[in-house]
Amino acid sequence: MPERADSLFAKVDIYRRWTGRLDLIVEMYNNIIATLLPVEKPLMMDRIQKMNKALQSGIDTLKWNSDNIDPFINQAMEIVTEVDELVKKMKENVSKMIEIMNQWSETPLF
Repeated sequence: MPERADSLFAKVDIYRRWTGRLDLIVEMYNNIIATLLPVEKPLMMDRIQKMNKALQSGIDTLKWNSDNIDPFINQAMEIVTEVDELVKKMKENVSKMIEIMNQWSETPLF
């Protein structure tokens, strides 16, 4: 077996971990972008821009054999997770408000 193939196979677990975490980052990012309503996007625009800036180096410059992939993945995971949790909390709060308002509308005030 060629030495290069052997050294590549030696890192198979690392690559598998990277692809798993990158898949999770992409899934969370896409979910954030897809579920934000037009009225919510302006509220989250600074965080979306922060996410895009953090992810840009992974899109533009990083390769599978770059040295700084772990720090990139860790930073991207942290930022995207933070925004994902915030969006989920925001959606949860809106649902609670709708539920409360529906209860209020069940009984007339007069």
